[in-house]
Amino acid sequence: MKTIPMITAVAAAVMVLVTPVHAQTPAPAPASAPAAQAAALPPALVEAVKSAIVNNPEVQARWHAFTAADAQKDVAAAGWRPSVDLSYGIGREHRVDPPGTPEQRFNRSAASLTLTQTLFDGFFTPSEVQRLSYAKLTRYYELLEAAENIALEAVRAYADVARYSALVQEAKANYVEHKLTAQQIEERVKAGVSRRVDMDQATGRLALAESNLLTEISNLHDVSARYQRILGVKPPATLPAIRDGLRFAGVPASMGEAMRQGLPASPTINAAYENVRALRQEIDSRKAAYWPRVDFRIRQTWGRDIDNVNGRTRDLTAEILLNYNLYRGGADQAREKQAVELHKQARDLQEKACRDVRQTLAIAYNDVVRLREQLGYLDQHRLSTEVAREAYRQQFDIGQRTLLDLLDTQNEYFEASRAYLNAQYNEFVAQARTLASMGKLTASLGVARPDQPSAVDAGQDRGELAPEELCPFETPALFEIDKAKAVAEAPVRARPAAPAAAPAPAAAPAAPQKITLQADALFDFDKAVITAQGKTKLDELVAKIKASNLDVAIAVGHSDSIGSDAYNDRLSLRRAEAVKAYLVSKGIPADKVRTEGRGKREPIADNATAEGRAKNRRVDVTIIETGRPASR
Repeated sequence: MKTIPMITAVAAAVMVLVTPVHAQTPAPAPASAPAAQAAALPPALVEAVKSAIVNNPEVQARWHAFTAADAQKDVAAAGWRPSVDLSYGIGREHRVDPPGTPEQRFNRSAASLTLTQTLFDGFFTPSEVQRLSYAKLTRYYELLEAAENIALEAVRAYADVARYSALVQEAKANYVEHKLTAQQIEERVKAGVSRRVDMDQATGRLALAESNLLTEISNLHDVSARYQRILGVKPPATLPAIRDGLRFAGVPASMGEAMRQGLPASPTINAAYENVRALRQEIDSRKAAYWPRVDFRIRQTWGRDIDNVNGRTRDLTAEILLNYNLYRGGADQAREKQAVELHKQARDLQEKACRDVRQTLAIAYNDVVRLREQLGYLDQHRLSTEVAREAYRQQFDIGQRTLLDLLDTQNEYFEASRAYLNAQYNEFVAQARTLASMGKLTASLGVARPDQPSAVDAGQDRGELAPEELCPFETPALFEIDKAKAVAEAPVRARPAAPAAAPAPAAAPAAPQKITLQADALFDFDKAVITAQGKTKLDELVAKIKASNLDVAIAVGHSDSIGSDAYNDRLSLRRAEAVKAYLVSKGIPADKVRTEGRGKREPIADNATAEGRAKNRRVDVTIIETGRPASR
C-alpha cells in the first residue's frame, strides 16, 4: 500500500480525551456457539467468506486433488480382486508342413477367456492401499488448509475494503478542513488581517491534504482489485464497517491455550503428519519386490484350424503361477533407498510445518493482545487531539494561536484517526489470522463447503493427537515493560533554580479542598463530552482554583459497578481527563493538574440502586495549595 507522509505535530498543548463510552452499557457477552457469533458479524462478511471457499479456484483445485486421491486408492484396492480378460482373433494361415509338400491354406480363428487372481504379491497391495489412504488424508487436510487460507484472505479483503473506504472519508474530511481554512486565510489576507506567507503556508498544507486523499483513493482501488481476485466479484458499493470491539468466537484466552488447541487442529501440521505416514508405508510397498508373486489362473480357449489341427478345438486350463525375480540390476534396492529418503524428507517437512505454524500462531495471537491494548491509547490520542484541534481553532479565531499551530493540530488529528482505524482493522484481522492458524476460522464463521466430508468420512483412523506428539511447543513469552519502574529509574530532570528570596515567616499549610462533581451533572448519558451545564459547574471550580495558591489539583474519576473493571477504568480516566482539559482551556497550567481513573473500586454509595449508582458516578477534584505535598 502507499503510505501517507507523517506530519510531525509541533503543537505544545496536550489535551485530554473525550469518548462516547459509558459503564451503563456493558459489553456484549461472547456468543456460546459459532453460529451465534457469526450472526453478530456483518452478514456481507459471512457471505463473502462462504462464496470464497466454494468458488475460489485454489480451493477447487484442492478439492479435485482430494477426489483424485480417493480414486487412486480404489485403483490400488483393485489388486485384491480378480482380473477377467476376453480375447478373440481371426485370420488367414498358409502352412507348408512338412517342407516340400503342397501349401495348405486355412481360415483360422480363436477366442479365450482368462481369469487371474493374485494370491500373493509380497504384501504390495495392502501396503499400497494403506499408503494411498494416508495420501488421501494428506489431500484432505490440504483442502482444509486451502479453505482456511482463502477464508482468511476473504476476511482480510473485506476488512481492507471497509478500512480504506473509511480512510477515504477521513482524508476527505481532512481535505475539507484544509480547504475551509485556506479560504478563511485568503479572506483574512484580503482584509489585511493576515500576512501573505500565511496564505502560502495554508495553500501548501491544502496540497498535501489533496495528495493524501488521492493516496487513500488509490489504496481503495488496490484492495478492491484484490477483493475481486479472491472472491471473483467486485466489492459492493458500500460494505458494512467492522465495529470496534467485534470479536470472533473461539479466540483463546491465552497464548498457551492457543497452542494447545491450535497445533493439534492445524490442517497444515496434520497434512504433513499424514504425508509422513504415507511415505513410511511406501517403504513397505517397495519391499514387495523382494518376494515372489503367486497367481491363480484359469483359462478357457476355443479355436478353429489352429496349431496344425483341422477343425474345432477347446481347451480348459487351471494353474498356479509363481514368478520370482532373481536380479533386476539393483533397481529394487534403489527404489527402497529412494522411499527411505523420501520418508526422511517428509519428517523434516513435518518439523518445518510445526515451526511455521507455531510462529504464525504466536505472532497472530500476540498481535491480538497488543492491538487491543494499543487501541485504548490510540483512541485516547485521537480524542485528545480532536479536543485540542477545536480549542486551537477557537484560540486562532481570537488571535491566541498561530496558523502553524492550527494546521499542525489538524494534521495530527488526521494521522491519529488513521492510526486508530488501522489498529482497529488490524486487530480484527489478527483474530482471523489466529483462528486460521488453528484451523478454526471457517468453523468460527459457520461456513464450509457443502460437499466437504468429515475427517472420519475421509478415512481418518486416529483421534486428535496431543501437541507433544504432533508438534511439541513452549509457550512464547509475551514481553512486558514495567512502565512505572521505567519512569522511576529515569534520571531526575533538574528544574531551574528560582531566584533566592528573603525568608518569610512560614505559613501554616492549607488543608486540601476536596470537591465532588457528580458525573451526571457534567456529562450526558453514555458520553464524556462536558455539557453546557457541566461547564457552568466547572467555571465555579476554576474560580476556586484561581483564588487559591495552587500547588496541584488532582482530578479522580469514578464509575458505578456496571461493566467490566477495564471498561470502567478507561471511562473514569477519560472523564477526569475531560475535566482537566476544560481547566487547562481556562488558564490553569497543565502541569499542575493530575488525573486518575479508579473505576468502580471506591464507591461512596450502594450500587444496588439507581440513586447509589448515580452518586458513584463522579469526579473528585482535590485542590492542594503550595506548602503541602501532593499525595496520590
